[in-house]
Amino acid sequence: MKKVMIFLIFSVILNAADVIDIVANNFKSVGNVTTITGNVKIKKGNDLLNANKVVVFTDSARKPLYYEATGDVTFSILTSDKRELSGSGNRLVYDVKTNQYKLYDNAVVAEKGKENVLRGDEIVLSGDGEYANIVGKATKPARVIFSLDSKD
Repeated sequence: MKKVMIFLIFSVILNAADVIDIVANNFKSVGNVTTITGNVKIKKGNDLLNANKVVVFTDSARKPLYYEATGDVTFSILTSDKRELSGSGNRLVYDVKTNQYKLYDNAVVAEKGKENVLRGDEIVLSGDGEYANIVGKATKPARVIFSLDSKD
């Protein structure tokens, strides 16, 4: 019965065109807020999100507006130009409408196969990889490390 309830909650919440696989210890849905806790693993296509807790906020039609992940947050995404980015931080907020990731507190984003790394207190990253904004603190400034690719 519990598996049926979880299936019903997420079949209503998630857009039918997208397949999202969520594995966790606990699911709780009240109104337009679904809280997922305990070793949360979310997969959508090539994109992965892992955290201790993920809260999904939906609109009145039960379509996701944004996700907020906390506790041991890690993620990887495949950008529209086929770059694989992975990251970590203490908190991540994903805005579904703008396809934008905001990573907070000890935020790190790296590009697989390259030396490209972003570090800061806050990193705002577009899901398509088109832009990144980095904010540091006076005691721990933002840092960017990147390789200069030669083009033939």
